[in-house]
Amino acid sequence: MITKLLISLSVIVGGFVPPTPVYEHKQIVPPMSAKCPQWWDNAVSVGWKRKNLVTLDFVMWRESKCDASAFNRKDPNGGSRGLVQINGFWTPYLRSKGVLERPRGLFNPDVALMSALEIFKYGEERYGNGWGPWNL
Repeated sequence: MITKLLISLSVIVGGFVPPTPVYEHKQIVPPMSAKCPQWWDNAVSVGWKRKNLVTLDFVMWRESKCDASAFNRKDPNGGSRGLVQINGFWTPYLRSKGVLERPRGLFNPDVALMSALEIFKYGEERYGNGWGPWNL
């Protein structure tokens, strides 16, 4: 608030117009059909490209119904956790990427989305399909 007041005052008094910061990202406006719009800004902030958000939204809905605390104990390798239901199989890989320490970290939406992005990149590099690990 003080910054805005000082900028407004400086514009009136001295004609100074501050530069627009380049690090601002505009809030995402998901389409009306989005099932998990509450996570779109988080996804972009951790590195997901906007062009992938519709499919990511579908995956989050299909896997967890947008519930960051979702846990499927029945899955092998210790179960699947979080928004995109990342299986315990991926824990060593995600540790090597510096994204995850323990599987329970996947209950944090940002950690889950960063982890999903790393798995997506793996799928793209290895198989040419980043959505392959989610059978898309």
